[in-house]
Amino acid sequence: MRTILICNQKMYLTKDEALFLKQKMDVLDFSNVDLVVCPSYLNYDVFKGYTLGSQNAFYEDKGAYTGEVSAYDLSLIGIKYSLVGHSERRNNENENVINLKLKAILRNSMVPILCVGESKTDKDLRRAPEVIKRQLKSALKDVCLEDGQFIYVAYEPRYLIGGNVILPKSEIIDTIKYIKKILEQEKIKNYKLLYGGAITSNNIKEIINNEVDGYLLGASCTSFDELQKILKCIK
Repeated sequence: MRTILICNQKMYLTKDEALFLKQKMDVLDFSNVDLVVCPSYLNYDVFKGYTLGSQNAFYEDKGAYTGEVSAYDLSLIGIKYSLVGHSERRNNENENVINLKLKAILRNSMVPILCVGESKTDKDLRRAPEVIKRQLKSALKDVCLEDGQFIYVAYEPRYLIGGNVILPKSEIIDTIKYIKKILEQEKIKNYKLLYGGAITSNNIKEIINNEVDGYLLGASCTSFDELQKILKCIK
């Protein structure tokens, strides 16, 4: 089975740093990995030749929306994937906006990478399943996949992102199975399940499991040494 690897570069790399990373990435063997690189908008041209994803996409195709980039325009330049509902954006986006964005991504022949996950408070109060279920159901409201369309769902515990603590593999597997159950209840048949949240070369061996189709990387994907080691472990 080929492993999906989503590289969310966030706002870590300048143009020169991106060029340096890309030159080194070009020597890596990605033959058994479905790699999606999500650079900043300014670095799309640097990573041409790779399958590209967007870190965000607006829900209207055109209009007076200063600073936004539409899924429509992204699709026209060949962007195939887009993150939606990432924890770093959820603080400023309500569930309705996430639902509209997901629909726009699908409408423009792209694959949404829907991020879901609980906060530390949710975890402590043992309401993570309730939160994840609400996030999934609201994001997928009135979504009906056409033939050939897919949705990727990435489970990212919000309180782990940017830290150095990881979940036990058993907890990851239990949550992934729960997400799968909700997707089936929502009549979503074409999906892939990913895990993300502070994945590094030091902990990837403790995270790898057969219940997920791939992994969503953050800061670790912007370091060539880290990316090379993670790729080696996955393969």
